[in-house]
Order: sequence, then structure tokens, then C-alpha cells
Amino acid sequence: MFGTLSVVTVGLGSVLAYGAKWYPSRTETLETCAGAFLLVGLGLLGSALPHLS
Repeated sequence: MFGTLSVVTVGLGSVLAYGAKWYPSRTETLETCAGAFLLVGLGLLGSALPHLS
């Protein structure tokens, strides 16, 4: 479950980071949210890895 949630969260963060260049008025907000999603997603992935092996 953590692995799936991690993949979704990292994907969402990546989409937000990519979309930040298309909306210059909201770049700061989108990049902040993208960074938070990426940190959470990678943290979840790190916690899921010991359980996968």
C-alpha cells in the first residue's frame, strides 16, 4: 500500500513541477506543493522498501 501511495504521490509532484512553468503567476505555489509531494512520496518509498524484500 505504501509503495502504491508513494508512486502516486511522486507522480503528482512531478506533474505539478512540470505544470509550474505553464502558469507563471502561480509558479511559487506549484513548486512548493510539488516539493512537498515529492518529499512525502520519497519518504513513503523509503519506508516501503524494507517490507518489499
